Amino acid sequence: MVFINKPPVSVERTLHLEKPVSELLEEYCRFVDCTADCIANFSLRKMLAREPEYRKWKASQDGAKGNTTKPQATAGKP
Repeated sequence: MVFINKPPVSVERTLHLEKPVSELLEEYCRFVDCTADCIANFSLRKMLAREPEYRKWKASQDGAKGNTTKPQATAGKP
């Protein structure tokens, strides 16, 4: 039984933020005593999960992938 989970894989990415957004991020990091990476990951995950147009698009992409790669396992069953 595993008690400690492996942390998620991280990749490095460079972003250019508008100055007011960068200042807001730094201020919020101080407020919650957390890193900018943590705040960015959390914020993007939440925002994208709640975006209705993105969710529709994502479902259509997943459905398109599923239609082309799904094996015909039920072909011989009644």
